[in-house]
Amino acid sequence: MASGKMLGLPPDRWTTRPGEALDWKRYQGRKTGRSMPGTSTLYGGVAGPVAAAIGAWRSSLLRSKGPKVRYQSQRASKEKTCLAEEAIHMLKEPAPAAFRTALIEGFRKEVHSFNPEVHQGDRQQLLQRLRRCRLGRKATAFNLEVNQAQQVTQAYVQALWSLATSRGLAVNSKGNKMRSAAADLARAFLADQESQESQGPPDPPSGAWKAIGSWLKEGAQERLNESGMQADDFDDAVLPFWRHQLARVTRPEALRLVPQLGGDNRFGWLRSMAGHKPTALFAQALQWKSQTPHCVLLVQVGDFFEAWGIDAVMLVQWCGLNPMARRARAGFPVNAASLQQTVDCLTRAELSVAVYVQSAENKTMRVLRQVLTPGAPTYLHGNELGKEAIGEFSEGRPYIAMRLRTDGLLFAEIRPFRREVRFREDVTPEAVEALLADQDGVAWPIFVDGSRRSFQQVNKWKWFPKQRRWLNLPSEVRDDYFLNRCCQELCQTLQLAQEPPFVHVRLNTAGALQPLTLSTAKNLGVLKQDGVPFLVAHALSPEAPASTRRLLRRWLLAPRSQESVHAMRQMLRAFSSDQALVLPSLHRVPPVAKVIAYITARTGTERLFRDVMDCVMGLKTLLENQRYEDLWNPLLKIVASETGLEDLPRDDFLADLDDILHLLQKWLHDTSQSDDPLADCHVSEDVETQRAVERIFESNEAFRGVASQQQELVADAYGSLKSARHELCEALREGLPPDQPGVLVYNPFDNDICFKKKPLVDSHGAHDRRGKVKKERFTTKRLEAALATYLACAKRTEAATQQALQQLCSELGGQVPALRSAVAAAELLLTAHCHASHALRGLGRWKEVAGACHRSGESDWTQALHHIGALRYSVMDPGDAVFSHVQLESGRGAVATGPNMSGKSTLMRALGACALLANCGFLCPCKPKAVVPHYSQVVWVSAEGDRPAEGISAFGYEAMISATLLRRATEGTLALVDEFGRGTEPRAAKAAVCTLIEELSGRKTQFVVATHLHDVVDVKLRTGAQPVAWRMGIKGSSQFGNWTYQLELGVCRDSLAAQTLSHFGWPKIALDRFHALLEVEEQEGRKTDGSNDHTLALNDAKESPIEPMDEGLEVADPGEAVMEMMSSFGAASEILRLKPRDVPPAPLCAGASILYTLILRGQILYIGQSDNLQQRLQQHRQRFGERLEAVLMMPVENTSTARRLETQLQRDCQRRGMTLESNADALHRNFPIKDDMKASGAPAELRRMAQELMEMAEQLEAMEPRDG
Repeated sequence: MASGKMLGLPPDRWTTRPGEALDWKRYQGRKTGRSMPGTSTLYGGVAGPVAAAIGAWRSSLLRSKGPKVRYQSQRASKEKTCLAEEAIHMLKEPAPAAFRTALIEGFRKEVHSFNPEVHQGDRQQLLQRLRRCRLGRKATAFNLEVNQAQQVTQAYVQALWSLATSRGLAVNSKGNKMRSAAADLARAFLADQESQESQGPPDPPSGAWKAIGSWLKEGAQERLNESGMQADDFDDAVLPFWRHQLARVTRPEALRLVPQLGGDNRFGWLRSMAGHKPTALFAQALQWKSQTPHCVLLVQVGDFFEAWGIDAVMLVQWCGLNPMARRARAGFPVNAASLQQTVDCLTRAELSVAVYVQSAENKTMRVLRQVLTPGAPTYLHGNELGKEAIGEFSEGRPYIAMRLRTDGLLFAEIRPFRREVRFREDVTPEAVEALLADQDGVAWPIFVDGSRRSFQQVNKWKWFPKQRRWLNLPSEVRDDYFLNRCCQELCQTLQLAQEPPFVHVRLNTAGALQPLTLSTAKNLGVLKQDGVPFLVAHALSPEAPASTRRLLRRWLLAPRSQESVHAMRQMLRAFSSDQALVLPSLHRVPPVAKVIAYITARTGTERLFRDVMDCVMGLKTLLENQRYEDLWNPLLKIVASETGLEDLPRDDFLADLDDILHLLQKWLHDTSQSDDPLADCHVSEDVETQRAVERIFESNEAFRGVASQQQELVADAYGSLKSARHELCEALREGLPPDQPGVLVYNPFDNDICFKKKPLVDSHGAHDRRGKVKKERFTTKRLEAALATYLACAKRTEAATQQALQQLCSELGGQVPALRSAVAAAELLLTAHCHASHALRGLGRWKEVAGACHRSGESDWTQALHHIGALRYSVMDPGDAVFSHVQLESGRGAVATGPNMSGKSTLMRALGACALLANCGFLCPCKPKAVVPHYSQVVWVSAEGDRPAEGISAFGYEAMISATLLRRATEGTLALVDEFGRGTEPRAAKAAVCTLIEELSGRKTQFVVATHLHDVVDVKLRTGAQPVAWRMGIKGSSQFGNWTYQLELGVCRDSLAAQTLSHFGWPKIALDRFHALLEVEEQEGRKTDGSNDHTLALNDAKESPIEPMDEGLEVADPGEAVMEMMSSFGAASEILRLKPRDVPPAPLCAGASILYTLILRGQILYIGQSDNLQQRLQQHRQRFGERLEAVLMMPVENTSTARRLETQLQRDCQRRGMTLESNADALHRNFPIKDDMKASGAPAELRRMAQELMEMAEQLEAMEPRDG
């Protein structure tokens, strides 16, 4: 406008260049901010020399600080208010009109940020203001998918930025154009405010990075050298995720790299290291890092995978790599084995990895091949890199989706490799806690949906992971939509294709046992816990495949429907009743996740397909042979339930198996036909010369025996290869000198074959792979040409073989449901067969119980209890098991009392394990005709210590889990309560136990309460029938009690605390004080009176073969006491104390006689001697594991002396009341004398007399003066 007036033209004749009139409507368009066709958008439509002059004048005003700048800024702000509307007309992406309007309104309020007076030429300030813009609603409200809304918003931001840049508004302090951050601004604009609050503060986008010299704050360097790092030691510009990851760095090599991190990008890679401007590769890497900000980037650069900045620090920390040139840069060679090893290290550290590889066609182009996470940790494209990783396929941890509904929780496991979602409804929060503890944790994030009130409820669960993503879906959407949305979010995170779709498998819970709580699962051995036998390990043989253990654990942790349980019983009955039933070969069943993952990625290998073929053929044999007819119906029922099918007819399943087998036989080589690379390659009679020829064929034809040559693609390649092989052999024969051995040599590095001496025809020097002439290596022109042709044909044949496998993957893609069912059927058969075979040979043969007894009737259990010292479920010898008759009436419970160590907790674990196994359809360790009722839930309640992090005391935790029991207890509940009230005073504990019994009785719940509050049974409860009184049996007596480990009717009135204290090492002076105080309590009447009929007491103990403890000696630290005793054998300076993993001094590792003592957890000692201490300690570490706390060792003269001192030290420790892991040698007078009397079954009286004679001889020997 100003230029028009200066030219002296009326408004309707203003022009953009000489000779052209400007239409008044176009001027109005400029005035309103709209860009008209044929006009320029530069400075309000003015162009040409006038525009240049005005632009220079305007720039000078912007750089000045006078009043003209303020005037110009106000005018520019008036023009810029139209940028939001003007940019929408430049948008080419299709979008609803309502969404376009929302874009304008969302950015209009901050569009004035483009004013240089506002952002001061600082890009960070400009982006910080634009990130405040929000859509305010979900994109789905505009009928747009999330990805489509992201694309439209990103295109709009780019148009908006382009307008501002063209008008000189988005420029820095030097007048240069600023770069855009459209993708991050679009994500911030579409971010849901409530979702952000639930997930915590969002990470700053790529545009939020500012140029900083170091990521460490001031003063953090000193703390780094002293006590390590914390998340608060890093600048706020660093993503919170990476701040917490850097705080975990402990390796010195990685710590030295942390101060180098800085710059203005997500890598923390300083520009001084990468040049003033980023290279093309690093510019691409910056873009990739912005797309996957929480991933470690591994980028293929030639023959290496490289990482920079923060990613290199993670490689050095978790993978043990060394930095390159002491800079924040690391890498490793390009091969599948190295890549998988690196990925395993990173995913175990809870990190995700994005792998970018070079394109086969263009080495300068790189593509994202796969994103690997703890939930998908296996690299599926190793065949492209060579050196395929050898190891077990890892499915990873499951992703979890949970929806909080008014009628209960929906819990789902999402398996990306399986393309499967398994979910069950009406799950309790306590069961969710146990399910999350399975599989060694879960992958992050956890997808959660629910209302605001449910959001508050989740925050109260201290055990629920914080890494969760709220979806905030409308409450009226169906569960299928919620699960599909979770799968879409996961595919977007892992950069996976949406096809094939995820299969939804709804686990039928009709009549099923409710999922176990975490406390129940741990105490019954379903989940591992120290001190509790692992039930899964004892229900299967040690050589059972890992897939069978996973399946059994899933069944016990989340039991299946009554229909599936009945089908499992039928399968086990068929395996256990017919001794001639031989299972077809199913020993190498591949995991279903591995099959589907590799087929979906089209990277399946021959070995995988061979395993699938064996599995399919074995199933086909089983389903066609009438001999296995009893297995058909139960197997197909369970497979249909486990794979989400309503029904699985046998004929249809057999037809699908035939189709799979046909495809495999069509594309795979027939193993009955030979495809040997050494065929038709005879060149010389000399063995060494012929071997050189065979080596080149073996090295280049590893693809033989893989693909079928009946396919045209493979047949053509094999035909060309045959001709090339023939020509190569002829070229070698032509130049081969007669009667000269070892003339040919094969070089695997150069992959060529040469003559050691000049051949008979014209020749010249051979060249290596770098083009240099080899010394004393010759070749001919014909040999060179033949070798080049052969290598080209070999590569073509290898490529044809890979194409055949890819084509096989494509055709098998249509058979994924059938493959899923086939692998599931094979795993079920293996699990049932392994369980039946192991149970029938363990613990005197496990039995099938008469399950599903009516709850109104009585349950008569004949249950095998186990030796309390071993605490095992199934590996005990039949002679060690003690059988008890357990009978519980309907709606009635029992109170079990007994001395310490008499087996109360083991009784309850055995009852719970039997109830769980029987209600899941498995065999139980019991006598024939035992009856276990059908339960709806099995609950274990016991004190497990406090939870300081959650602010819960020990008794508070007991109250919490018992309150859960009272809320959910029904007539079909089996409640096992072990010593409730240990965390509070005895009177309150007694009242709490009595109240709990009354509440459970009122709900007609079957229960067993084990307690040391013996007078609980004397309280008259407000119940129709008093609970049955049980006690653990005892007979005879000894120093530590003689338990029968058998259940009896009655009440135990004495817990024999004194004997327990003595057994576990209390000194005599402390025991005397204990008895004195106990007597005072009895005199004051504080001890509960009891009937002699119900009191268990020890008779006068017989003389023990071990002398009583020395009076006045306290054993506070067994290590110090043992060192004192060992010092009496020699010089105290020679005694060494080692940590569990310390290596002994070199002279004492082997060849020296050593007396040693192992200090185990619980103040238990193991005393031994050895001439090879290092090997012996290695064996002990494998045996005792984490129980080993320290090692005491002392060199002695010879082996004979070591054996004598070993026996003497064991006896001394026993006299002081110390607990020994093994005291077999303490019975020997001299070590070479064996305990033949005990081994031969001599009477106990003779053995006792012999022991007394040995001790008398030892006392006489002690009275004699010692030498030296």
